[in-house]
Amino acid sequence: MHSPDSADLLNICIHPDYQHQGLGSQLFEYLTQQLQILNIDTVFIEVRASNKSAFLFYQKLGFKVIDSRKKYYSNGEDAKILRLKII
Repeated sequence: MHSPDSADLLNICIHPDYQHQGLGSQLFEYLTQQLQILNIDTVFIEVRASNKSAFLFYQKLGFKVIDSRKKYYSNGEDAKILRLKII
């Protein structure tokens, strides 16, 4: 999902049999290339506070925590809001 200058990344999903092989990073690299073509310079994503694996993955890509949403998910769990500047 995108607006004129930013995009909200809703999901990156890699089947468990293929995780930890660099595919998520490759997929994200392709996404950032496409966003640059559209002159989009900022990407946002929300991650469950308990999803340590996803959080570490996004940190590795350069995302920074900018805020949180209390009780964001249906089970009452908080979300961390992350941002990445790509240009």
